[in-house]
Amino acid sequence: DYPGLKDIKSISAYLDEKDYGIHCITDADGNVAVAKGQMNCVFYHTASNGSKGNGLVNSRGIGIELVSRVMLESKVNIIRFRKWRARKRQINRTARLIAVIAKREKIPIRWSNGDRPGVTTHWSVTHTFGVPGGHVDCWPKHMGGYFPALEIIFKARYWYGLRYG
Repeated sequence: DYPGLKDIKSISAYLDEKDYGIHCITDADGNVAVAKGQMNCVFYHTASNGSKGNGLVNSRGIGIELVSRVMLESKVNIIRFRKWRARKRQINRTARLIAVIAKREKIPIRWSNGDRPGVTTHWSVTHTFGVPGGHVDCWPKHMGGYFPALEIIFKARYWYGLRYG
C-alpha cells in the first residue's frame, strides 16, 4: 500500500524475479497494471494442486492481484472487512476489470470455489483443493472471513450490464 505506482511496480518486480505472473493488478488508489498480451498467457498465480486433486486453476483462470496489507494490519475479521470496504477505488476498479474480462472471455460473473468458471480468491482455491501452505488472502466474508467478494461480484454485474469495456 504505497502511494502512486510504487506498490504495483514492487509486485511486478517480485513476480518477475520468481518467474511468476499475473494478468492484472489493482491497488488502493485504483491504479491498474495489465500484463502485455495477458489473455494469451498462462500465469502461475495460485496453487491448486493440493490433496483434493489438481484443479488446474492456472490453466483456466485469469488472475487479478489486489495489492493490500489489510490482512496483515489486523487479526480481527470485522476490522479487516471494514478496511476492505473503505478501499472503494480498488473495489470499483477490480469490479470493472472483472466485467471487461468476463465479457471478453465469456466467464460468468458468479461466485466459485475455483472448481468451476466464475470469480474466486486465493483463500478459496487453497481450501477447495487442500493446498498445504497455499495462499490464504482474500478470505470471503460470506465464508466466515473478511473480503467483500460478493460485493465485488455484484458491482461487476452492474458494470457488465452497462456494457462497460
